[in-house]
Amino acid sequence: MREGTVIYTLMIVDDERRILRGLTQAVLESGLPFASIQGFHNAEEALRAMESSPCDILLSDIRMPGRDGLELAGAVRACRPSCKVIFLTGFGQFEYAQQAVKLGAFDFLVKPVRDEQLLQCLERALLSLKEEKKEAESIHKLRSRYEETVPVVRESFLRQCAGSERTDRNVNEIIAEGMFLQLDIALDSPVRFAVMRVNNRKKWIDAPKSGTLDSLLFEAAGTVKGETGLFMECWRDADYFACAWQSKSAMRSAVMEKQLRRALIDMQEKLFERHGMDTSIMLSKQADNLEQWVICYQEALQALKQHISQGRGSIEEVLQGAGVLMGRLPGMDLLESLGLLLEAGDEEQYYNRLNEVFRDARTTPGLPYRIYAEIVHMLSLALLTSVNKLTLTSEERDRLRIEEWTDMSCFYSVEQMSEVFHTVSAEVFKLTSRQRDMNKDVMSRLKWYISQHLSGDLSLSELSKIAHMSTAYLSRIFKETTGEGINHYVTRARIEKAMELLRLPSAKVSDVAVQVGYDNTPYFTKVFKKVVGQTPQEFKND
Repeated sequence: MREGTVIYTLMIVDDERRILRGLTQAVLESGLPFASIQGFHNAEEALRAMESSPCDILLSDIRMPGRDGLELAGAVRACRPSCKVIFLTGFGQFEYAQQAVKLGAFDFLVKPVRDEQLLQCLERALLSLKEEKKEAESIHKLRSRYEETVPVVRESFLRQCAGSERTDRNVNEIIAEGMFLQLDIALDSPVRFAVMRVNNRKKWIDAPKSGTLDSLLFEAAGTVKGETGLFMECWRDADYFACAWQSKSAMRSAVMEKQLRRALIDMQEKLFERHGMDTSIMLSKQADNLEQWVICYQEALQALKQHISQGRGSIEEVLQGAGVLMGRLPGMDLLESLGLLLEAGDEEQYYNRLNEVFRDARTTPGLPYRIYAEIVHMLSLALLTSVNKLTLTSEERDRLRIEEWTDMSCFYSVEQMSEVFHTVSAEVFKLTSRQRDMNKDVMSRLKWYISQHLSGDLSLSELSKIAHMSTAYLSRIFKETTGEGINHYVTRARIEKAMELLRLPSAKVSDVAVQVGYDNTPYFTKVFKKVVGQTPQEFKND
C-alpha cells in the first residue's frame, strides 16, 4: 500500500485543536501515500475547502459545534460519492452508528484513538480506493473496446494476420473471421504487401499541416486503389504503413505487377506533392495463401528497416530467395550499461565502452542501416534519461541540441556519429556533475533548517516548499545525497535533540516533546522508545 505514486488526499476535521494536531502528526509520520493532508476545526471550513480540492478520505469527529460530522459527511458524499468517510466518536455514542451506516460510512473509531488503530483503518480505506480505481479502469477499458469502430477492428485483425507473433489459430477460423469483417481482399487468395516508411516523419509531424499522418496515408492509398481497380487493405505497424494488394480478375501476373508498381509510385508522388512526405516503399514477395503472410510480410518489413532512402520514384523489392540480414554488432551489449555509468559519473568506463561500440561499427563490413539506427536509439535513450533528471535552463537545453542526435536522418557516417555522441556525452557529464554539487548544497541547507525548526512543521510538503522541489524529487534527492530517507532523518534529529534536553535536571517529558515537534506526548514516548530503546522517563532516570 505504501509503494507507488502518491495520489490520495486526506481531510481531518475535529473541533479540538490538540486532537487535530495529534491525528495529523501521526498520519504525516506514517508514510502513508497522501499527496496532501488538510486539517479543519469545523464543518464549514471543510466544506469550503472541498469546493476547490475534494478529498479521497474524510476523517471527521461527529459531535462538533454548528454542523456536526454527519451533516458534513452527507454534503461531502453528495459532491464526491467515492470519498471514504471515517467517523470519530466518543465512547457510548453508538446512537450515531445507525446514521453513519445510512450515510455509507467506511468505518468509525472510538476516541481516544490509538495510532495503530487509526493507521490500520486508513490503510484499509486506501486499499479500498485502490481496488475501486482498478475496477473502474477495467470497466472503462471494456467500454472502450466495445465502442471500437469496425475499421479499427479490421486494422487490428490484419496486423495480427501479418504479425511475427501470430497465434497458431486454425486457418479456416481466421478466414471466416475475415469474411465476417467484410474485408476487401480474400485471405485465401494471393496477395502482395507494400510496406511504407515516411523518411521525414519527424519533420513532417512538427510542421503545421492539416490532417493526421494516419488519415493522409489511408486517404492516399484509397485514392490509388480507386484508380487502379486493385483490391487493398491497409494497417499501421508501429512507424510503418502496410498495404495488402490483390487482384480478383484473371489478368496476367505481369500486368498486375506493372499496375501495382504504377499505383505505388503514384501514391509516393501524391504524398510528396500534396503533403511534403518523403517516403520509401518495399514490395514483398507474393504470399500465395494465408500461411505465407507472416514470412512474406516480415521479410519486407525487415528489409525496409535496413533500407536507406534513394529518393522517390523507385520501388524496392524483396527478391525471390533473398534473405534478411539479422546480424548483431558484438559491442551492442555494452550500450545497455551506459545509462548507469552516466548516472554514476564514471566517465572512464563510459568512454571505454562507447569507443568499443564505434570501433566495432568501423571494422564490421556490410553493416545494415538498422544497426546504426539501434545504436542511435540506445545512446539517445541513455542520454535523454540522464538529461530528464536534471534541472536545466532553456539555454542549457538548447545548447544540447537534442534534435540533432535523436534523429537518425541527421547522421551520415560512423565518424560523424561518434563525434556527435562524444560531444553530447561530455556536456551531459558536466551538467550532471554540476547538478550533483547543487543538490548537495541544497541538502546541507535543508538539514540546517531542520535543526533550527524541530518544533515546527517539518512535513515533506513543507520541506519541499523550503527546498523549492516537488515532494517526490526531494525524497529521491535527499536519499541519494544523504543515504537516509527524509522522514527518518527528521525523526532522528528530533529524538537526538530530545535526548539532549532530557539530560537537563529540570526538563519535563511533556515540555521536551513540544520542543521537538510532538504535541502528543504518548506518541512522542512511543517514537522515542522505538528509536532509543527506552521511554523518555527511563532515559532521564538513567
